[in-house]
Amino acid sequence: MPWTGSAGGHGNQAPPPVDSSRAGRARWRRLTRSPRGAAGLGILAAALLLWPFSGWSPWPWLAGLGTLVLLRLLRLDGLMRGWVLHLAGLAVVAWLVSVTGFWAWVLAMSIGLLLAGLMQLPEWRVAAVGAVLCLAAGTGYVISSVETAQAQARLEQERNVRGATLAGERSAERVLPALLEGISQTGAEGDVCRLLDERAEAQFVRAAGAADCPAAVAAFRPVLGPAPELRDLDAPVTGSGGAMVTDACRTAWARPGLGGRELGRIDVRFTGPPGDTFYIAGFRPC
Repeated sequence: MPWTGSAGGHGNQAPPPVDSSRAGRARWRRLTRSPRGAAGLGILAAALLLWPFSGWSPWPWLAGLGTLVLLRLLRLDGLMRGWVLHLAGLAVVAWLVSVTGFWAWVLAMSIGLLLAGLMQLPEWRVAAVGAVLCLAAGTGYVISSVETAQAQARLEQERNVRGATLAGERSAERVLPALLEGISQTGAEGDVCRLLDERAEAQFVRAAGAADCPAAVAAFRPVLGPAPELRDLDAPVTGSGGAMVTDACRTAWARPGLGGRELGRIDVRFTGPPGDTFYIAGFRPC
């Protein structure tokens, strides 16, 4: 009769079941305690926490993928000894840090600290510190975002107001004739000034030695005299799109006492919709 075990009948007992949760915790502990595993988890957490603040841009992750491909093409992956993914992750984090603000970075670190503390419960101190920092960083991030949005709205409003006051011409070729016509005509000071943006107006006033733009137009008028013949002005326009240059160096505008040689070339810009007109953005020397 074959032997079946001890007299107590315990020879056929199955081995004790493996506690899967305990095994999982052991693997997690080994991962977090190894330098490579801890660094990888930290880099991944930083990237995931910062990603929403970049507007969910895919470019940081493409930068990380590009880093992997480059290391492979240069055959450096073998020399990295298992740190290739870490280097690619650092490229992702670096890109995200460059496109996010200070408060976004602080908030991301605070959330990471809170998550690290939650994983250590019932030890609650780290989680408490993380929660306090999240509250402070979140408040700072919201205030900073509101201030940035308000500043952008003010800037856009100023641009719209300035664009509404510009009375440009329908073509770039008409800008110089409009300037000369306005200078020669009494009462057209406002038309000339609305043809100039802020930088051009400052140069225009400085060239006349006047107090403001209407006074500069009045100062130029007796020097220019009656409007010159404007149909065949030797003033070629170069450039394309919304940025053009009118070479007025061979016209009356470049005469001494008017703009002169120092302001003989005129930068012409396009307002875009709804006006769709051309105006003077500045002057340059011949």
